[in-house]
Amino acid sequence: MRPLLHPALTCVWRDATTVQIGTTPDRALVIGGLGPIEAAVLRALDGHNTLPTLRDLATAAGGDPQIADRIVDMLVSAGAAVDGEYVTADSNGLPAESTPDRASLGLVDRSTDGGHATFTRRGRKRVEVIGAGRIGATVARLLAAGGIGDVGVDDEALVDAADVAPGGHPAAHVGLPRGRSLGSILPRRPRRGSPSEAQPDFVVLAPTKAAEHQAVATSLLHADVPHLLVHVVEIAGLVGPLVVPGSSACLRCLDLHRTDRDRDWPTVLDRIARTSPRTPPCDTSLATTVAGLAAGHVLAFLDGYDVASINGTITVELPYGLPRRKSWRPHPECDCGGADAAQ
Repeated sequence: MRPLLHPALTCVWRDATTVQIGTTPDRALVIGGLGPIEAAVLRALDGHNTLPTLRDLATAAGGDPQIADRIVDMLVSAGAAVDGEYVTADSNGLPAESTPDRASLGLVDRSTDGGHATFTRRGRKRVEVIGAGRIGATVARLLAAGGIGDVGVDDEALVDAADVAPGGHPAAHVGLPRGRSLGSILPRRPRRGSPSEAQPDFVVLAPTKAAEHQAVATSLLHADVPHLLVHVVEIAGLVGPLVVPGSSACLRCLDLHRTDRDRDWPTVLDRIARTSPRTPPCDTSLATTVAGLAAGHVLAFLDGYDVASINGTITVELPYGLPRRKSWRPHPECDCGGADAAQ
């Protein structure tokens, strides 16, 4: 190991004997009472010196070699130091543009490899995005930028002017099938494991018409594929629920809860599916916001975290854009198995 003060954290000396690494409450570390020997070891944590070299440095400065071990152990356990051998832009062939993403991952999981292993695991994942209008296209591009090795797009509708958005379809692609439009943009990375025809690790449902996702969601539930719904309804963007088949609330659970409160909901839902607004609203900033939330939830879930859209929906509404979460429980009359798992 070649210890390196975390390059994603700001390091400042408060005074001659006190150093602060990081600035946000969950990451900031303040170390006081440092003498010349400890300061020399800290300044030598540049990713080039090995631990034995740091011990020799402490000894040469007139101190105990174990000072180096104690400092490195403390910094590593706090997520304030990483192994410099991993934290390079071209480490093991990872793209240079992924450096900021890996830096964030390293801060989240406090790994000594600076997020290298997590980003590499993302490269082995396959995510399918069904529906590639203004929102779905942005989600697909964000997932690919976030390291997902195989992002597939299922939507053969033609790109029209209303689909064009920053981070989505470019204006030059109007008239192309949506899937083909994104296929020419999304990066293709070598992916280890099963072929692209195999079942995806995750599916994002980004319908461009009301209720067109219902049948697909049912098939994904039966196939045991985790999936997330993201769409805009009028001036509200909705992310969720993220469905973990057999253990969390599914889309039908939500409809059953709504029916419990409004007996006419099934009729309304059926008629919504048959009728679309003449000009469906989808504000650019709102679409981008919910696409970013959705992509973040997918990546966090695949990284192993329990995200807020499991048993919940996140709503972002214009004009203020403040995200609000609503909790949902698996419905006892749904056959998805979520209610049994919750007991």
